[in-house]
Amino acid sequence: MKMLLIVFRQSIVEHIHALLNEYEVTAFTELHNVAGRGETGPTVQFFLSPGANSMILTAVSEQLAYRLIDGFTRFKAEQGKGQHDHVHVFILPCEQVV
Repeated sequence: MKMLLIVFRQSIVEHIHALLNEYEVTAFTELHNVAGRGETGPTVQFFLSPGANSMILTAVSEQLAYRLIDGFTRFKAEQGKGQHDHVHVFILPCEQVV
């Protein structure tokens, strides 16, 4: 099992949900107005600002995790430069213990 941590601009939340739906991901945790600083600079910390980040955590099978990564890679490539550059996906080992 793998945990995907997906960080993205709040302004593209519909695209992210559509991609998760396309791969039949039905269980996830979503956090809004996530603040931080990364390679693209600091996030704006105003509620539902176009520059605000959201984060989704989802635990999926290893096979589905790599399919999703391919989907996110294609999404970024198809969209080109711009706000879609602000999509970052991380993969972590995941083990349910309770």
